[in-house]
Amino acid sequence: MGKYLVGLDGGTTGCKTCIFDLEGNLIDSDYREYPCYYPHPGWVEQTAEDLLPDLFDSIKTAIYKSKINPNEIVGFGFSSQGSVIGLLDEKGDTLRPFVGWQDMRGNPEGLDFWLDRIPREEIYRVTGDPFGATFSSSKLAWLKLHEPEIWEKTAIFSTHQDFFLKKFGAEGYFTDFSSASREGMMDIDNNCWSKKMHDILGIPIEKRAVIVAEPGKIVGRIGREVSDKTGLPVGTPISIGAHDQNCSTFGAGAVSDGTAVLVMGTFGSCFVVSDKSIRDPKGRLVVKGNHGCGNYTIEGFSNTAASSYRWYRDTLSDLEKLQAKEKHVDPYDLMNEQIKKVPIGANGVVFLPYLQGAAGAKLNANARGTFTGMTLGTAKSDMARAVMEGICYEMNDIIQAELAAGIKISGIRLTGGAAKSPIWCQMMADIYKQPIHILQTSETGCLGAALYAGVGIGVYKNVREAASTARIEKTYEPNESNFDAYDEAYVRFVAAYDALDGRFF
Repeated sequence: MGKYLVGLDGGTTGCKTCIFDLEGNLIDSDYREYPCYYPHPGWVEQTAEDLLPDLFDSIKTAIYKSKINPNEIVGFGFSSQGSVIGLLDEKGDTLRPFVGWQDMRGNPEGLDFWLDRIPREEIYRVTGDPFGATFSSSKLAWLKLHEPEIWEKTAIFSTHQDFFLKKFGAEGYFTDFSSASREGMMDIDNNCWSKKMHDILGIPIEKRAVIVAEPGKIVGRIGREVSDKTGLPVGTPISIGAHDQNCSTFGAGAVSDGTAVLVMGTFGSCFVVSDKSIRDPKGRLVVKGNHGCGNYTIEGFSNTAASSYRWYRDTLSDLEKLQAKEKHVDPYDLMNEQIKKVPIGANGVVFLPYLQGAAGAKLNANARGTFTGMTLGTAKSDMARAVMEGICYEMNDIIQAELAAGIKISGIRLTGGAAKSPIWCQMMADIYKQPIHILQTSETGCLGAALYAGVGIGVYKNVREAASTARIEKTYEPNESNFDAYDEAYVRFVAAYDALDGRFF
């Protein structure tokens, strides 16, 4: 048996490859950014021509940097974006750019298409997805209505999991429970595509990938051409991974009832593992299969989360980026230092982080990002802190919705880029009034994909043994002396949203 597993996370704004040993220790990694395109307000697209070369190159570079013997690699798994639409021809090539999960074109026409044919309550009962513009179903309806020629030519309606696994060498189109559920057209309690939902839209289920229940199932092996491009040895097993959020929860060790994981990356979410397929009485929370674990995750999510902080960096922090380049540091480190000097509440500045609509507890595709409370005395550092706090407050809405639905949370495992920021971690502990647990690696998406591969090839006897490699390394305890100040700032955040809702949104 070899020594290493490879996990690839094909994220929204970039991809990362990580090499792990069999104990879950990170050996080395490589990250590279790729573009998104915004052809119209609210639209988000990407192309396979942009993504695939970077996926290949990232693997090759990570293997090279790690200085391991590639022949010691025993498995490869893929963590993929969810709710991304790929319309493929008979050869498996895209007929148009991918429609991204952040894309809002399904609002309102695509939403109306569905609600004219099936009650919202039935959609939630069958699919576990709160009906909204983020999931693929509304955008598929828009494509059917506006691009009929491409629609008729489509041979496969793909998810990212099945599309890229096929490009790596899978022997067919295969996807997992979590990726399939993000389409908004899966019968989650029966672990299959919903025939009724597909009939409404006019998609034959034969044009869908096969949904695989088995964790890490081997669906192909790396061939010579892909081996040359990636550095993965010929014959390396290709394993089913999962939607990136489920890979992150798996890589964070979330396999048992009651375990909570907060993912704070481009996409933000709070997952709680549940043995029961419950439904939120208010219909706000996502219920989907915890792939390979035999249970479910109950989730609320943010469309932007930490990508709001990246937007702030790219739009308002040119000076910090220049200084960071000169000092050979990360611009986020300079921004975080500014934030430390600003009191809780950002001197009255509030940021609503709805740069691509509100999901989670709000479900408002018309919501937009907004700064309020600014004066002549407002400094850029106040705005930076308001952005970080606003992201946390949106996630607090989600956590409060989960608690209101009767879900118990005792401590939260944090993963994603925010886990690298001590000020952000402490901020979350104080706002949520929960211990924030940091794991031995923040690269839980890649680790989860690698662990699925490990289960598939028999390195681990089951998902629980694999998940035991996720170890808590540090805990940020809530600081009660900060509770009142954050509560007051959160009230202003809620009031700002309520004041704008129905007027400008």
